[in-house]
Amino acid sequence: MNFEVVFLGTGAAVPTSTRGTTSQFVDIHGHTYLVDAGEGVQLALRRERLKFQKLRGIFISHMHGDHVLGLPGLLSTMSLLGRQTPLTVWGPPELGPWLAATWSSIQAHFAFDLHVEAWQEGRPQVLLEAAKYRLVAFPAKHRLPTCGLRIEEHSLPWTLNSGHPAFLDLSHRQRRELKAGLAVQIGDQTLTPEACCSAPPRPRSYVYSGDTRPCQALLNHAKDATLLYHDATFATADAERAKRTHHSTAYEAARLAHQAGVETLVLGHISSRYKEVSVLLNEAKTVHENTLVAHDGMRQSLVSI
Repeated sequence: MNFEVVFLGTGAAVPTSTRGTTSQFVDIHGHTYLVDAGEGVQLALRRERLKFQKLRGIFISHMHGDHVLGLPGLLSTMSLLGRQTPLTVWGPPELGPWLAATWSSIQAHFAFDLHVEAWQEGRPQVLLEAAKYRLVAFPAKHRLPTCGLRIEEHSLPWTLNSGHPAFLDLSHRQRRELKAGLAVQIGDQTLTPEACCSAPPRPRSYVYSGDTRPCQALLNHAKDATLLYHDATFATADAERAKRTHHSTAYEAARLAHQAGVETLVLGHISSRYKEVSVLLNEAKTVHENTLVAHDGMRQSLVSI
């Protein structure tokens, strides 16, 4: 079961020739989602040859332009290309009225139903519960209401051992229950998944911090994450600026990743002032060795251990 993140835009508020504004494409079990939609997201999706017409949902972390200005254009293009499948966009309460005003101003016509759902400020919320994964929004700490996102697997199936003596005697229902982790009764014998199945892999999780200062909510939701993408706009030399603008330094991101037991940390939302990102990577690695700096077009597969 695939689980991959494509980092489309990894820069901060000012786009450059090498770093676009924030957007990410997540593929989990063949279902795809867009996380934020900064300026240029359409071009980034085409450059990476990603099938954006099949998106199941779009998550907007907050209303700053570098996270949302690409959304109206993308939605318009999806309509122009003939999308008919309904689409859900999750975002702050201001997102729906802003989009409605935009459509009114440009007299846009949509070929598909667009559902804009506001996440609730200040508390965690399950946005989507699928059969084997879920999307959870949680509050971050920024200059205006902001949410991060955790995408996590759950209820992964056990694998039946076809060589077990009882295998041929199992009904379809019993096999389904065993794969779901439930014990079944065969005559006077209780057969457990542990006795005749291989355990499912450890559930994987991807956590997107949004623009944020380090905070308890992010620490809680990043716990034991397979992959964490954390705001690392500044180096420690600019720590006061990071605090004043409600962003994080690479060192602060690494410290939180270490505290949360994260497997791999990816630093993102990189300020255009850093032409050489080794300063950010080196600072982070003093705390969390397994750290990468994101770049546009970077793909990261989440691997079960």
